[in-house]
Amino acid sequence: MSDLLVALEDRQHPWWPFRRLNDWTIPGLLVALAGLCIYSWQRSPYFFTVNNFVNIGEALSIRGLMAVGLTVLLISGGLDLSIAAVAAFTGMFAAMMINAGVNGAVSGLVALACAATMGLINAFIIVRLRVNPIIATLGTLLLFRGLAFVVSEGDNIVIGVNAWSTFGRGEALGIKVTLWVFAGVLVFGMWFMRHSFIGNNLYAIGGNPSACRNVGMKVDRIRMWSYVAMAILSGIAGIALMSRGGTAQPAAFEGAELEIITAVFLGGVALTGGRGSLLGTFLGLIIIGVITNSFVLTNVPIYWQMVVRGIILILAVSIDSIRRGGGYR
Repeated sequence: MSDLLVALEDRQHPWWPFRRLNDWTIPGLLVALAGLCIYSWQRSPYFFTVNNFVNIGEALSIRGLMAVGLTVLLISGGLDLSIAAVAAFTGMFAAMMINAGVNGAVSGLVALACAATMGLINAFIIVRLRVNPIIATLGTLLLFRGLAFVVSEGDNIVIGVNAWSTFGRGEALGIKVTLWVFAGVLVFGMWFMRHSFIGNNLYAIGGNPSACRNVGMKVDRIRMWSYVAMAILSGIAGIALMSRGGTAQPAAFEGAELEIITAVFLGGVALTGGRGSLLGTFLGLIIIGVITNSFVLTNVPIYWQMVVRGIILILAVSIDSIRRGGGYR
């Protein structure tokens, strides 16, 4: 019971990022972001322009949807490596229905229902069958990615202008609709995790699931819905990418799960659950976006970008392990 109270106690003063004197995640990220911006500005005068900042935001908005879902899932003690494959299959499925003449709204809803089903498959394997989430979602990553190639016979599906084009390509106040959607999901997620009863329960479950079961919480049910929510957000990301480019690709988002996981861990979310915030994830996304943007502006080869991202992921996970005072045994 005491562990549960501690987990819930950490949610007090929810919008103040420095709840503990030894929690320097947010200020550390802000300092790192400021340093990166100054460095990028020195390398390219184009960096500090409104258009460039809008480009960074639009570039991270679609993957940011998946990062929000993954943050919530990790906080609850879960993990999903199949998010990119779910997004690719959902976009492919929606494109096939649009080309078959299905109404845009119907095709979107059916595609998201398909994504939710994939989330339920992950949840059943992990929560009910008690399979390690890394192994389980590596398996479903291959399964869902393979299905995306099967249903498309390995080809891209061109849909051109369609009912979803406004979602992917449209603008409001000069900013892409997808960026507004991401901002809305992010703000709602921050409120949900900090002020809702379920959000508090997610932190508690991730911190100590046994204690939560002892006080009557439906731990398995809540975790299952976390996987479903993760899959739905991945599905929305898949539809957004499909509608933005006018093409659905079975290889879409390939490797994106690593970039998203890097941003989430960089933002201070614990691999073991019960700790982290969407504010931290947002800053982690921006840092990754600034680094990528800086590489593009300065023509850094793609293989060096991969090296840097790998180093950042290792550092982020290592810092989390040191902060928890433990590690792999």
